Amino acid sequence: MISALANITWKQWRRHRLRTLLTLLGIALGVAVFFAVRTANVTLISSLTTTIEKVAGKATLQIAGGESGFPEGVWETVKDTPGVKIAEPAIEVVAHTAFEDEGALLIVGVDMLGDGELREYQFDEANSEIGDPLVALAQPDSILVSRAFADKHKLKEGDRLPLFTSQGKKDFTVRGVFKPSGLGEVFGGQIAVMDVFNAQFVFGRGKNFDRIDLMNEPETTVEELRRRLRERLPAGLEIERPSSRGQGLESAVKGMNIGMTLTSLIALLVGIFIIFNTFSISVNQRWKEIGVLRAIGVERKNVRRMFLGEAAVMGLLGSALGVALGFGLSVGVELVMSSIANQLFGLVSTRQAPVFRWDFALLSFALGVAASIIAAWAPSRAASQLDPATALHNIETRQRESVLGPARLVAGVAMVLAGLALIRFAPLRADLYIQFSYAVLIILGMVAALPKLSELTARALRPLMDRLFGAEGALAVDSMIQAPRRTSATVGALMIGLMFVFATGAYVQSQKDVFDRWMKESINADLVVTTSEGARSRTWHFDEALAGKIAALPGVTRLENVRFIFLPYADDSVALVALELDGWFARTKLEIQGADAATAREKVTKGEGLLVSHNFANRYRLWVGDRVRLQTPTEAFDRPIAGVIEDYSSEKGSIYLERDLYKRYWKDPSIDIINVNLAPGVERVAFKNELQRALKGRQRAFIYTQEEWRSWVLKLLDQFFAMMYMQMLVAVFTAALGIVNALIISTAERKRELGVIRAIGGLRGQLRKMILLEAVVIGVIGIVTAAIAGVFNTYFLTRTAAAIIGGYTIPFAFPASIILFASPIVLAIALLAAWWPARRAVNVRVVEAIGYE
Repeated sequence: MISALANITWKQWRRHRLRTLLTLLGIALGVAVFFAVRTANVTLISSLTTTIEKVAGKATLQIAGGESGFPEGVWETVKDTPGVKIAEPAIEVVAHTAFEDEGALLIVGVDMLGDGELREYQFDEANSEIGDPLVALAQPDSILVSRAFADKHKLKEGDRLPLFTSQGKKDFTVRGVFKPSGLGEVFGGQIAVMDVFNAQFVFGRGKNFDRIDLMNEPETTVEELRRRLRERLPAGLEIERPSSRGQGLESAVKGMNIGMTLTSLIALLVGIFIIFNTFSISVNQRWKEIGVLRAIGVERKNVRRMFLGEAAVMGLLGSALGVALGFGLSVGVELVMSSIANQLFGLVSTRQAPVFRWDFALLSFALGVAASIIAAWAPSRAASQLDPATALHNIETRQRESVLGPARLVAGVAMVLAGLALIRFAPLRADLYIQFSYAVLIILGMVAALPKLSELTARALRPLMDRLFGAEGALAVDSMIQAPRRTSATVGALMIGLMFVFATGAYVQSQKDVFDRWMKESINADLVVTTSEGARSRTWHFDEALAGKIAALPGVTRLENVRFIFLPYADDSVALVALELDGWFARTKLEIQGADAATAREKVTKGEGLLVSHNFANRYRLWVGDRVRLQTPTEAFDRPIAGVIEDYSSEKGSIYLERDLYKRYWKDPSIDIINVNLAPGVERVAFKNELQRALKGRQRAFIYTQEEWRSWVLKLLDQFFAMMYMQMLVAVFTAALGIVNALIISTAERKRELGVIRAIGGLRGQLRKMILLEAVVIGVIGIVTAAIAGVFNTYFLTRTAAAIIGGYTIPFAFPASIILFASPIVLAIALLAAWWPARRAVNVRVVEAIGYE
């Protein structure tokens, strides 16, 4: 019996090759995006970890003080700890050359007297005239470069290498070239080594180191040494194995990963509706065949198994194709993710090829097959319930009332309301997949109500279509009204795709609007001078001397020097913003909540309190008066919250404090951003041009006017949402596949009807027009239902998804402009998708079509 039913399925696939192929593509696209995002994320984390491990060399432990570093005295404590064999300080800086391309160069500052035991430097001895390049490197202007970097810039020993430092532009002498292995492989070979004490001076580190690399004595275990160090060192210092530090960077890109996971699940959801569409229409198309099978004794459960087995096989084949496509796609996704990690988070990675993960492949297969079976469950159940005695009657007419009955509509509305209630009232700390289920519940409710919504929309369109396009327009609408199952299945796939486009577009625009308003109120200095062309640099900073030079320029009334770092807090990290708050308070328009504004400002400027962002307060359930305890490289830091402000500096939450207080506890005078306030009457652009001329060729800095800065930040946001834009294209493409699939099946199912129209005098052009207009009606109904679903999904994204990713909610905005912009594009895509089905319809043979069925 099973082999006979499998043979029937095989014949159906062969007869409808294009339908089968389009269905497989729908599954493959959903699986491909899911697999690509998972693979790309692991590849990115691995590349970050590889960078740390290769730079660490033979070190078994690393002591790090976060982005602020720690005082030199820590080194002496570590060296005196029993069980330490070697302990060498290090500084890492991503600097830029003064060559024309101003390429990035990772500079590692090390102590030359003992570093050779930790890191192997394989020098090109054939080209070296220096007996020991490490000794020569101790000279103040010395630097070692990798072979890849030397070849790129045609450098050899003794040549000058111009670099931008915190002290301005300086020339260094190449004292050696090391081979492209081990350390030389890091950062694509764009790496150099210099003396750590020289690096301290030229890169403005003061008396701080970034980390200490150490090796344990053979008789002392790594964990035992780690315990001893923990007892001796301040709690604010991290003591970890190099591999653990690399994995710890995963939290920095957690928000990006969550956002991409959400969009990949939605892509999979679109694939489910393509499968549902295919099987729903396949059951309608094969109702007579099913009736015959039931009449000759095939049991209901075997009919159901036939369709579910067909879905499972399609799921396996589509998943296999999706995994292969996803592995190729992961290369591009990883490029996007590493670019975002570098631009937004300042993370340095060493490019790696993606590694095929069998656990991800098996999970993708499981999701693909499960999605296929779930999508085919309702159609297969409908097929198994078919009464053979009524199989010769029109299945749409027979089942019309059950499809469009009030019970289904009520159930759909109930699910939508339940999903909205969960979004509004459920805790925001629930698991990601649980919260995603709220959106799925709303979508299921929309699907349940879709036949009625489609019918109502189609009936509303009929008079207009009849008036504009005559009989062809009326027939196009009537064919959809008379086939609610086929119509709702087709519109369902389109609705999901467009819903994602509308909601995502509205979410992105809402984020931009919120950021723009916040920047106008908070980051409203006349000019902003930054260290990086990305959001920030974790390693490259200005020193206070540069700030003093800018402050002395005519026309400058006040500067605010800003230090922006991330540091551990609770089980995650938080942004710390240290600046001269008296000047910031003089110009900011932000409202301080939870306390009297004047009192809060006085406390914070005196160093007696902190300001925290709303998302920090919400994430950790703190409010004004609660105390925030931070671990620093010197001693524990403890201050009360003096006020809560609206701030979007970080999705992890932000803490604002007076810069003098930060310098006292963190011993870090570095500056990341200089806010420049000009005297009345001084023209911003003219002053910016003058400042650029003053710094050109001497200091690497990026200078923006207030308007340019806001525009630049919004462009960085676009980079963060790059994957969402890609997913929007995938959603539209899969929706177009759904239209093609549905219209091909529709024309095949209505073969007899089309033949009758031709037999009574209908012209080929009229048939073509009818099929194209049917696609237009599908597009219009899809737009209307997607607009409704898009509003609900926008609410989910602006409240739940925003809280998951950023710890805050953003104002709801109806995506009217996006709907208006997308509507003509959707209709054009629908017409293009209908071209092939229309061509097939006009070429139908009349005699063969009339005899069909």
